[in-house]
Amino acid sequence: MFQIERAHRIPGGKPMPGRPPRVILMKLLLSMDRDMILRRARECPPIEYQGTKLLFFPDYSRQTQEKRRSFIEIKKRLASKDIKYSLQYPAKLRVIYNGTSHFFVKPQQVLEWMEQLGI
Repeated sequence: MFQIERAHRIPGGKPMPGRPPRVILMKLLLSMDRDMILRRARECPPIEYQGTKLLFFPDYSRQTQEKRRSFIEIKKRLASKDIKYSLQYPAKLRVIYNGTSHFFVKPQQVLEWMEQLGI
């Protein structure tokens, strides 16, 4: 069993019917508990509560969120070409192409790499 150090909802009114519930932030006492919860949430089928799917995400700083968000269009482009990728912490894109891993820290680097390969 894991221990929650503190938990609170994001400020805001009660959501309208049909809208997702408010976000809940939890700080767990042990980081290995957080890692286990996030890993199980990825591996297991979706969890539902009262007909709403529950999603689990790590809470990143605003700066890290912006860096990760900068890869959104690149990830869509890679997915459309069936190229495997993953976004690693804090904001490093790993692209697997022809059995080789390539790492990028800026979206422009990925675009230049794709251009060189004619992808």
